Amino acid sequence: MSKWREKAKCLGMDTNIFFDKYEEDKSMSSTIDKFCRQCPVQRDCFAVGVSNKEWGVWGGVYLKEGKLDKEFNLHKDKKNWFDTWQALTMGE
Repeated sequence: MSKWREKAKCLGMDTNIFFDKYEEDKSMSSTIDKFCRQCPVQRDCFAVGVSNKEWGVWGGVYLKEGKLDKEFNLHKDKKNWFDTWQALTMGE
């Protein structure tokens, strides 16, 4: 296991909430985004998702083949994107 994963807030959680459940239940999307922004390794997670061309939520952003997926990020408003961008680039 990668060292960053050992520090992830989601360690031990059902990872389906970042994939299938995120896609199926739009009401939990914002909650998951906020959860990820509070994670100490959000930037590492996002970087791994992009570099490995992953799909699902990585660092609070839904990716498809390592790229931003417009459909599953539509729920984000300007503040949500700003908060996510700030966490990914500067940390909280």
